[in-house]
Amino acid sequence: MKTKREFGPGPKNYFALWTQNIAESLARLAGVNVEVEQVDPPVISATEAGLWIRLFGGKAGEQAFFVAEPDALRLAKLVMGSAHGEPDTLTPESREAAVQFFEQIATMIPMADVLGFNGELEVSQAEPPAWESAGQAKFRFFTAHDSVLSLQALLSSDFLSALESAPEARAASQAVEATKVSEKKPGAQPEKMSDKKISKDSRDINLDLLMDVELEVTLRFGQREMLLGDILKLAPGSVVELDQEVQDPVELLVGNKVIAWGEVVTVDGSYGLRITGLASREERLESLRK
Repeated sequence: MKTKREFGPGPKNYFALWTQNIAESLARLAGVNVEVEQVDPPVISATEAGLWIRLFGGKAGEQAFFVAEPDALRLAKLVMGSAHGEPDTLTPESREAAVQFFEQIATMIPMADVLGFNGELEVSQAEPPAWESAGQAKFRFFTAHDSVLSLQALLSSDFLSALESAPEARAASQAVEATKVSEKKPGAQPEKMSDKKISKDSRDINLDLLMDVELEVTLRFGQREMLLGDILKLAPGSVVELDQEVQDPVELLVGNKVIAWGEVVTVDGSYGLRITGLASREERLESLRK
């Protein structure tokens, strides 16, 4: 039996970037908060059904992910947005959907910081790697009620050496600092995955996989703070004065954050909003992380 290897800062930062981005993307697809924990990796059987993802880092070597078939099916359903039940086995379409998910995450990894070269990981689905794993880790992604995904990561000797010998990744280190619960001050509340900070290079997320996610949009004509006693006195016919005047623009909110302003119109007998002002793209993306 091989002894469990303790990874250095390079591999730890690398895995932290992957797991953090995976957890946040899963949270947006599932519409719930997703946490992640590292678990002891079991030995993968050569006959175990599932999905192998191979990642090529050029001269840095190769890495692989393994997802058991039930988890791969669950991931594919999230990505594809299936309205009905999951298929019993992985189809070419569901495999491709799962691979696309990892392709999206790969674009979020700042390889210049992690491995010291400008470029992206080349991602493909394939057979199990022929090389012997020089280092591996397993991560479980879960909600408050259920497990979402278990992912086993394997590193070739070249890839592991590249991670260990690469210069300290500033962006990766900053991302990991936000995830170190053990270094929190006494009494601090556990940090939710959706609240963690990520590096600037990984903020410009490719949202292609998330375009079908439904979000609640709210129009706000104004607001006012009231005493509980005054609220209890409200009755039909009562008038509540808001803090905005009639000519002030109406606010459009996503996740309690204002992303646009406009004027109320009617469209086929329903209320609508003609947008006259818009928050920046970065501010609108930030509202999705709340």
